Amino acid sequence: MRILLQLALILGICYAGDLIHDFTGIPVPGNILGMLILLLLLCLKIVKLEQIREISDFFLKRLAFFFLPPAIGLMLVGDDVKSEWPLLLFLCIAITVITMAATGWTVQLLNKKSKNKD
Repeated sequence: MRILLQLALILGICYAGDLIHDFTGIPVPGNILGMLILLLLLCLKIVKLEQIREISDFFLKRLAFFFLPPAIGLMLVGDDVKSEWPLLLFLCIAITVITMAATGWTVQLLNKKSKNKD
């Protein structure tokens, strides 16, 4: 029963993100807003990690299952992917490099700010 309550809490937060998206027109998907709301609630300790631990562990253990629909979608457009593979490969490499650089710069910036506080 406890898992159902935890699931209801997470789904309620996700639904709140969808409602915010629908009513405000913010150009961010509702599920992303829901994740940001959950992060905010966890950071402010309004929702305790123990309150959602079991359902979170359940989802994390089955994370690969959630990648099946996109994988099947890729199989359906396989011919398009085959014809554009050089561009896709370049984009994957470029985005990976950009993400690594942005992460590195962010960590360095946060480290400098942390050292300045001390």
